[in-house]
Amino acid sequence: MTTPNEISFIVSQKGKKMLNINNFIFKLNKTTGTTKYYRCEDSRCTVTARTDLQDTLLNIKGDHCHPPEPEEISGGARNLD
Repeated sequence: MTTPNEISFIVSQKGKKMLNINNFIFKLNKTTGTTKYYRCEDSRCTVTARTDLQDTLLNIKGDHCHPPEPEEISGGARNLD
């Protein structure tokens, strides 16, 4: 049984919109006509996520090589929700 993903958007200290999935932070990598592609903000981690243009989560690929960081979210970013 899989746990539902908790999804929200936050704004980084530099003003960039970032995707928060279960306290893992993703940076926008690219946008096409129908899809937004995100990469985990940890440069060593290969996890990717996709949303549609309305920010509905389509899929997540891979396993994180690091624990989630909820303190990073509260310390340096603003919640958009």
